[in-house]
Amino acid sequence: MRDVQVTLLAEHFQDLVHAAEPPLRLPQLELVFSRGHSCQRAAATPNHLRMDLFGMESVPEVPVAALTRVSDRNLTQPGDGGWLQLDPVTLQAGMTQVFMTSHGFADLDIQERNDIESCVRSILREEGLELHSDHLQRWYLALDEPLEFHFTPLEMALGMDVAEAMPGHPAARPWRRSMNEIQVALHHCPVNVRRRESGRQEINSVWFWGAGCTPAPAPHPLFGAVYSDNPVTRGLAIVNGCQLENLDQAVRENFSLISPAVLIDWSPATHDARREFGRLDALVGQLVAGVGRGTHSLTLLDGAGDGRVYDRAARRRFWRRRTPLVSKPARPAAR
Repeated sequence: MRDVQVTLLAEHFQDLVHAAEPPLRLPQLELVFSRGHSCQRAAATPNHLRMDLFGMESVPEVPVAALTRVSDRNLTQPGDGGWLQLDPVTLQAGMTQVFMTSHGFADLDIQERNDIESCVRSILREEGLELHSDHLQRWYLALDEPLEFHFTPLEMALGMDVAEAMPGHPAARPWRRSMNEIQVALHHCPVNVRRRESGRQEINSVWFWGAGCTPAPAPHPLFGAVYSDNPVTRGLAIVNGCQLENLDQAVRENFSLISPAVLIDWSPATHDARREFGRLDALVGQLVAGVGRGTHSLTLLDGAGDGRVYDRAARRRFWRRRTPLVSKPARPAAR
């Protein structure tokens, strides 16, 4: 039986620690943190960390649009001109600033989504741009050439003043104009008029981000198997020719029959922190039980690249007492 190295990326780990109300005891996670040794992989953003984990070349801006489109279509398109992602978002005006308060389609039904998409598509078509809708939650634009500037990643722009989040480069002016025109059209879209009158959330803008071309695979692929529902990770797995499974398939007890190196990219399924911690703790418990009988080590990382390594040596540190998890001070947001 060959040894297996399992990497478990839990991007939102610290968010869950902040959100969970004490007392919350998580025996398996506490075991890993009390007996494992610390590790750290520096990365500007969680998506930069993902590329680093796959052994791929570092880039200023991760080509999220190209990778998520690879995931959506389950195929690679090397050599294309690149892609830009745009997501439906909700903006809210303050006294002097405008903030992005959420992204996604909220509780819109299929017909309402189609109406919003048609509205956005018509504005972009006037600009000579064709909207690609391969997924129910996000859209894409094909790029003829690389952009001269970088858009603020979607998750980072959430909660920011939109004026600060938008790129200030002169070449970004047409994109700012397009966004303004889309906002005006969506304000008058019948779907938003009805929702505004009933006090429901509107989808009143889009956010451009994640521009880039499909990257080349790593020279030496580091993972044989990947378990994830994250579209960027799934895109990276497809590009690198990894065996790819959905996250819920990571309940296997014997990874040694699959690959000597496994990546599990765990993501919460709900907004209930205690419930999601329970799911994560159960998965970690299963992985910890495998250390010493088919699994050589488990590396648990959060989205900032900080984590613990639980290996056979950690199993022998039985004298270390388990203590409740404590949240870390938030790192300054990378720009």
